[in-house]
Amino acid sequence: MGRIVRQKRHELLKKRIEDNPFINDEELAELFSVSVATIRLDRLALGIPEMRIRIKEKAQALPMRQSAGEIGEVVECTVGERAISILTATVDMVDEAHIVRSQVLYAQANALARHVLHLPVIITSVANMKYKQPVTAGDTLVAMAEVIRQRENKYYVWVKTRKNGKEVFRTKFIIESLE
Repeated sequence: MGRIVRQKRHELLKKRIEDNPFINDEELAELFSVSVATIRLDRLALGIPEMRIRIKEKAQALPMRQSAGEIGEVVECTVGERAISILTATVDMVDEAHIVRSQVLYAQANALARHVLHLPVIITSVANMKYKQPVTAGDTLVAMAEVIRQRENKYYVWVKTRKNGKEVFRTKFIIESLE
């Protein structure tokens, strides 16, 4: 797409972001043959928030089927592709050794895997997990779920949980849709 006058670019930019709120500024800049700074100024002029905020708004608009304590705060969700949640470990999650119980990490991973699929009736048929490093109260856990493939009614979802950028828990799920 060659250079376009500002007013027309604003119209096209607004439409493009409405169609795909997960498109980033770099992709938009390439699409419109302008700099990233120009895209950011255009978004500002149109009152369109940055992608991170748009993603958060979309995620909050999705109905939550799990409690916030189980899944943490969903900060990004592209249904059928990937989702990210943040959970801060609390004192009530730890055992007598002051280490967060593994079932808490599993619950966050499973809830996020189910959330990213956003299907009405599903069951976790297989879970393969690896607990890699202890987590303590106060640690911030960032879990990222990614739908790797789908075969008929089976979805393969990998969830990796990190603390300070280091992987602490990893799970591979096979989740079946019962519809």
